[in-house]
This record gives sequence, C-alpha cells and structure tokens, in this order.
Amino acid sequence: MPTGCFIGIDQGSSATKAVVVSLEGQVLFHTRKDLPTPLRDSIRIEQDAEEILHSVFDALNESVQSVQGPGIPILGIGLSCQRSSCLAWKASTGTALTPVISWRDIRGNELIESIKDQGPAIHRLSGLPLTPYYSASKLRWIRDNIAAARQPDAIFGTLSSFLVRQLTKNTEDVIDHTHAARTQLMNIRTLAWDEKLLELFGLTGIGLPKIVPSEHFFGKTHTPAGDIPLLASLGDQQAAMLGFGVFEKGDAGINLGTGGFLMVNTGVQLAPARGLMASVHYSNGREVYYLLEGSVNAVGDTLEWVRTNLGLFKEYEEVDDLCWKASTDTVAFIGLNGTGAPHWEANISSAFHGLGPESTSADMVRAVVEGFVFFIKDIEEEVRKSGIEPRNVILAGGLSSLTYLSQIQADILKTNVRVSAGREASALGAAFLAGMQHGAWKPEDIRRMAAQGELANGETNPGLERRYKKWKELHRMTKNLDKV
Repeated sequence: MPTGCFIGIDQGSSATKAVVVSLEGQVLFHTRKDLPTPLRDSIRIEQDAEEILHSVFDALNESVQSVQGPGIPILGIGLSCQRSSCLAWKASTGTALTPVISWRDIRGNELIESIKDQGPAIHRLSGLPLTPYYSASKLRWIRDNIAAARQPDAIFGTLSSFLVRQLTKNTEDVIDHTHAARTQLMNIRTLAWDEKLLELFGLTGIGLPKIVPSEHFFGKTHTPAGDIPLLASLGDQQAAMLGFGVFEKGDAGINLGTGGFLMVNTGVQLAPARGLMASVHYSNGREVYYLLEGSVNAVGDTLEWVRTNLGLFKEYEEVDDLCWKASTDTVAFIGLNGTGAPHWEANISSAFHGLGPESTSADMVRAVVEGFVFFIKDIEEEVRKSGIEPRNVILAGGLSSLTYLSQIQADILKTNVRVSAGREASALGAAFLAGMQHGAWKPEDIRRMAAQGELANGETNPGLERRYKKWKELHRMTKNLDKV
C-alpha cells in the first residue's frame, strides 16, 4: 500500500494551525501557534507580517518533524489563509513594507462612502457588495498613507500571496482565484484584474500578483525534511467547505468561529444574489467552482465582549448550560464590527429587548447566541431567493460544540444539520486540495474521509420563530435610533 501524507496550514487572525493528514484521511498530527493580540481600536485592526510568517514556519516545521521519525513521505503542502487581510511588500525581496491590515478593519469606510453610488456596478463586476471589509479600500489606504508602499516595486495583495512568496522564495508574486476575488478588484466572470474596478477604487497602475488557480504548483518550500511542493492556496472559509466534504451543488456549510459564514456550493455556475458574495469555491487548470456566501462579522468577538465587558459568564464552558436555562423572550441585536451579509452596515449600535425583573444572565446569553443563528437565517433567505435550495448542511467552528446552538440552527432553517466532527476544517481542506492537485484524492474520496458528527434534526419551535420576528424588528429600530 502506498504511503505518504499532506500538510495543511490554516493561517487565521488569532493563530496559525497545521495538520498532517495520511492518505487514508487520518490526522496524524496537529499543532497551533497563537499570535499576539492584533493592534486595534474601534476602526483599525492590524498585525505584524513577520510575526505571522514566523508562526507559519513554526507550525510547518513542527508538522514536518512529526513524521520524520516514522519516515512517512510528505507529498505536498496546502495553505489556507484569512482572506481579505492585506499588505504591501517589496517585489525584489518579498519583504513586507506595511503591517497586515485585518479583514475586520474598516479604515477604508470613508472611501467606500465616497463611491457608494457605484455600489451596484462594483457588485456586478466583483460579485461582492461594496463594504470596507474587502481588501480594495484597505489597499487604497495603504497606498495613500504609507510612504514605503509608494515605491516603484511595491506589490499590493492579500496576506496569502505574501506567505506564498515567503514559503517558496519564488521571485514571481502570485495569488489564487479565491483570494484575488476577496480583493474586490478581480472580475468574477473573467477571473482577471478588472481595469474598471481598479479605476473606481483609485488603484490604477499598482503592482498586483499574477492570478492562478487554487490548485497549482506554487513552488517548493524548504523544510527540515527537504524541499516540499506547495500545491494549494485558498481562502480559509473555502478550505473549511472542502474540509467538510462539501463539493456538490446545493451542499452548504456554516462555520462559526471568529466570524460566522454560510456558504453554499453553486457548482460551475455563478449565481449572484442580493447582498451576498458570489465567489470562487476552488479552481484548477480545467474548471472553476463557485459558491454563494454570507458572513456574520462578529461571533467570537461578541462572546468575548459579553464575557469581559458585560460579565455575563466567566468561562466559555458555561454558555451552553446558560442557553438551555433561559426562560424569557429576551432578544439581542449585537452590531459589533458592523453587520455582514445581507445588510452591510459598517456602523450600527447594539441593543437588548425584553429585559424585566425576572431576567437573568442566562436570558441575555441565550439572546446573544440566538442572534448568531438569526443572522445566518437572514443569509439563508437570500440564498433561497436566488433559486438555490441549501441542503446537506454542515455546522462547524468553535461554537458548533454548543448543543443549544446546533439545535436551534436546525430549527430556524427547518432542516437537519450535521455537526462536523473535524475541529480544524480549514487546515484539513487545505491538505485535501493539495492532495487533489497531487492526484492522490478525488472529490468522492474526500467526501468519504470528511469526519461527520452528531445530527441535529430540525423541529418546529414557535418560541424561536417569535424571537426571530422580534429580533428583526429590534434590528430595524436600532438602525432608526442611530439616526436620531
């Protein structure tokens, strides 16, 4: 029997993770390298490029060393990365010229407001609604405000492109389709940099990486075990979908971690929808597969805010029990970091409704957790309006361990939801895609290998439906109060 393994790296906002996956799909090793807390205020969130790079190499080298003893050959590496985070670097050396501006950063909002009349055209060309969360407005801010980024050989791109350059030491800068799409500068239909989009964002003439498929030979990475080919690069949420085994049209994945995402595979057909992102799922030299996506901007951050600022619980292990103990119809609309799809409100307040003398911390915590599910429901309604019926729904991410959340997610969507047993779906997905590029696996192999956990059966839940209606009204009222 042939032997070998693939390494999947997932570079995220708070940590870099890596897994080693055998040809049978078994995780042989996993590691995590935490990153310092990003520098942030209410608008700006940034990280140090070198710190991120060191964490990637540390995770990679530990993974390599884990299989050196048994002598298992490493056949390839796949890289998953936070998507819209971006920077500029020097073309001649690959050295970072700027900090990494986080995908959650909204310093580009002034530019976005100034061109909002072009929003429909930008959405049509890029597949993405006009918001400051994508790279384009951040790259414009970098070009206008950081002198080093205005030197002639500056390259502007996503963090993934910088990491690929550093991992392979190639002199040609490249970016895969999934990350190029998240810059909001790639035409979603031609899959090329779009001159009109560059003009609208004031970025005509900037240095950009070459766009390539997500399955691609990016070069070789030097490791303690020798040079290993880097065979895949894709966005973290797209990678998570592959880690769930989501390959067929209509298959859906919900990932609730730092942010929240509902992604639905639309096959080889592009299927735009109001307020949602039509983007690339993954690509190779033969075909491009698309998806519809909606995002929730603050999930993990919201729970941390509830824990530290409001003091509603001390340990995350308490959250599930508190949700089950709640007994009132309290609802919470939380607008930290603004709202994502399909509303796209960069600045909006937060509010609770229904608090009374009998209310407890359990009622407030449940209201916050239900808010995540309600945001996902808003996204799912727009997906259905586009003519796509989400099915085979997989729930993953840190919050998927909450039994209350998985049950109400199934209830509100009126379908069964399978909780993924895999805890590092993005790293797994990166390894799986590297294996597909190598030829070791086909999609049907990965569907079989993807770990599936408990099934939550959707049930009629009148109380939840009632609170969803109240939540939508609270959202509307909060918007109006912010105008006063």
